[in-house]
Amino acid sequence: MEQSLDNAWTQRWLFRGRHLMQLFGPQRRIMNGHVALRRFLVALAIVPCILAPVSAQELSFTLVEQLVLGNDEEAAAEYLFTFPERVRTDSKGRIYVKDRRRADVRVFDARGQYVTTIGSRGEGPGEMQRIDGIHVDGQDRLIVSDAMLARFTIFTDLGNSHETKAFEVEGTIYPSPILSLGDSFVLKYVNFRGDPAGQRSVLHLHATELDRLGSFAQLGNLFNLDIPFQRSRSRSRDGLRVATDGSDTIVLAPQVYDGYVYRYTRSNDTWVMGKLKGGPAPETPYILVSERDMEANLDYRKAAILSSTSEGIFRAKILNWSIGLIILANGDIVNFTMQTPLGDTGYTSAEMFSRDGTLVGYGPLQLNDPGLDGDKRVKTSMSILWQDAAGRIYLRRKNESDFYVLSVAELVVRPL
Repeated sequence: MEQSLDNAWTQRWLFRGRHLMQLFGPQRRIMNGHVALRRFLVALAIVPCILAPVSAQELSFTLVEQLVLGNDEEAAAEYLFTFPERVRTDSKGRIYVKDRRRADVRVFDARGQYVTTIGSRGEGPGEMQRIDGIHVDGQDRLIVSDAMLARFTIFTDLGNSHETKAFEVEGTIYPSPILSLGDSFVLKYVNFRGDPAGQRSVLHLHATELDRLGSFAQLGNLFNLDIPFQRSRSRSRDGLRVATDGSDTIVLAPQVYDGYVYRYTRSNDTWVMGKLKGGPAPETPYILVSERDMEANLDYRKAAILSSTSEGIFRAKILNWSIGLIILANGDIVNFTMQTPLGDTGYTSAEMFSRDGTLVGYGPLQLNDPGLDGDKRVKTSMSILWQDAAGRIYLRRKNESDFYVLSVAELVVRPL
């Protein structure tokens, strides 16, 4: 028992120390809890502004895997993935997966057995050029957005019938994700031609037949548009993580995570924004670097983003990521994060907010399999893609052979 308590004490201070030491240059491996404690106390005296509220608990977040798709390299091609990008589930528990470089959607049953493939590459009916977003609604219709063809394709009966609907507004960039919101849909995309000048919004309401109803969540509230790199991220396909409770709450977190989650709640016909302060975080979520820096220093190339826009090319070493966002059945919000400080491969964590936006707690994110959890390549490759109606979480990660797989897991949260 004494050893167990000592380890728990050490892990708590290690977790705090890791976050705080990101502020002071390259990380060194912390050998024991006493060293972590000394460094933490020094950091505490210098930078108290980055600490989480005193009321927040220290928690552990564990993903208990129940099913893994794509893990058998000898399986048929239908079971293997290059990079699973989008996932949805239907009322029968079937799993719909859009894989990178493919213009179709594969369907698996709840046990992971291949069922069918919907769509194909092309420009004709039922074909797609580049799939940006997919969604399965309450009627088990598969909705696919394709910005290259500027249209939605709605498949029914597992792809046996379909119809298309053109985007109402030109200039729609990356319409994804698509999420159900009561008797309507909410889509995340940037629209440069449909909004009044200076009022660019990122969330757009659509009726069940995909007619546009209205827009909200201005980009300027989520990104500092005076900074060219942040402007480039605001237009990025995956620049924001988005989740909804399916009724009156939508939450967003920038992928390059600055320590704040943005919550929109519906009051009558108005959406009201709240800014939620997360747990311990780096003072800055990224470092801009030059091409020469990246060539000279391998550490700058790890967890880096390259953005090419009309304003130029931006290279950044990212120190803090949001790797996924969900809303639990009780209304609590969980933001999954990954820290990739200089001098360290990286580590994963999570933070939880109550329904009213208060930070409940934060702590390390782990996998239940010790072998996978101890493999840095696996841990730092994780992204949370979807949460189904039963609360199961679908995540992309690498396996021990360095191939991407799709995992279905249950989230377990305990005091640390």
